[in-house]
Amino acid sequence: MKKITALLGTAILCATAATANAAERPDIYVVKFRANDCANCAVMESKLDNAMNMVRSSKVELVTIDTSNALKWEVSAHTAFDRNITKQYNKWAGLTGFTAVIDRQSGRTLGCLNDNADVYKTANFIKAAAGLPHDQAVANRTGQFRCPAAHNVDPGK
Repeated sequence: MKKITALLGTAILCATAATANAAERPDIYVVKFRANDCANCAVMESKLDNAMNMVRSSKVELVTIDTSNALKWEVSAHTAFDRNITKQYNKWAGLTGFTAVIDRQSGRTLGCLNDNADVYKTANFIKAAAGLPHDQAVANRTGQFRCPAAHNVDPGK
């Protein structure tokens, strides 16, 4: 009887933990593609940090894909896998100096930001993607948030 009670208690604890983790997951991933040798990454990262400070929400998670060296590349691959953004990782790993805004639930890329992006517009784009209050006039101009072409393509295609 003690074993059954212990197993039941463990199952309830695991279910509670799984529910808590699911509730804490963000709605949007803001994925920064960077490397140490990237010429425009410092500007992009500074603007992105300011924009993320304007957003400040648990609905948004900043994820870094760093391809500066082999170890960081591997860690970034695991990070992408853990967040189910391998499609974007495979498409752009090695390309740096931009940020992709990705919907966690659908896995769809909503837009991209680069070092030329205005901090205010960037923050509003991220807020709109996460369903947070934002400036409609800024957030609806999604043509300015186009993503770069695929960096990694299958040579057989």
